[in-house]
Amino acid sequence: MTKNPAALVIGAIFIIVGIVALVHPRVVMPARKDEVQVSGQKLLIETQRIVDVPWYLSGLMVVAGAGFILLGPRDSENRK
Repeated sequence: MTKNPAALVIGAIFIIVGIVALVHPRVVMPARKDEVQVSGQKLLIETQRIVDVPWYLSGLMVVAGAGFILLGPRDSENRK
């Protein structure tokens, strides 16, 4: 019985993203850039969004990835 390659790829991606989130749980995303002029000087103001990924969500992604790989759909040839 061979496994569906799409399930293997999705499972591997889930595992990799889960491990990366465990190692580096803080994600910084740029939100907005504003240009303000104060007394003849131009100032650039950048706002950032910081997202903290909880450890249990990272672990759930690793488990889900393993589930995709181990219990993923089989080829339709073997299914009857």
